[in-house]
Amino acid sequence: MVSKESGLSLIELMVVVSIIGVLALVAVPYTKTWVYDAQINDAKSQLNSAFKQSKALALRNPVDARGDSSSASCISLMNNKLEVRQPNGNICSGTIIWQGKWPEGVELSSDNKSLTAIFINNRGAVLSNNTPLNSNLDYALSKGSVNDTGQLY
Repeated sequence: MVSKESGLSLIELMVVVSIIGVLALVAVPYTKTWVYDAQINDAKSQLNSAFKQSKALALRNPVDARGDSSSASCISLMNNKLEVRQPNGNICSGTIIWQGKWPEGVELSSDNKSLTAIFINNRGAVLSNNTPLNSNLDYALSKGSVNDTGQLY
């Protein structure tokens, strides 16, 4: 009686491993894009929440800001933290009212300039150089090759 051995040969095993390797190489860039897209969506959600909180704070006007050009609240983006604060004059460094985690590596910009602070007057309008914007604030979010745009209004 002849015994027959079962199992895979070394060549068959190498073919399977190399096919799995090729599939992994093809799939990795798509996975990276999915992760970046999810982080950008998270950042967009955080920014919208911060803007709503900041606008509500500005309308309550706890710092007694007067006139269209005085900031009543601000949003600060530093060290992967998005914070709604009561402003200290033209500096966004007062008491923290709300805080959210900003996804690492996601860039926020407006008019092709990095955006680290947004000021809002006591009427809920976004300020640009101490002047209320007549329209919504257009912004862009980016990470790697993934980009998204939006408006704060």
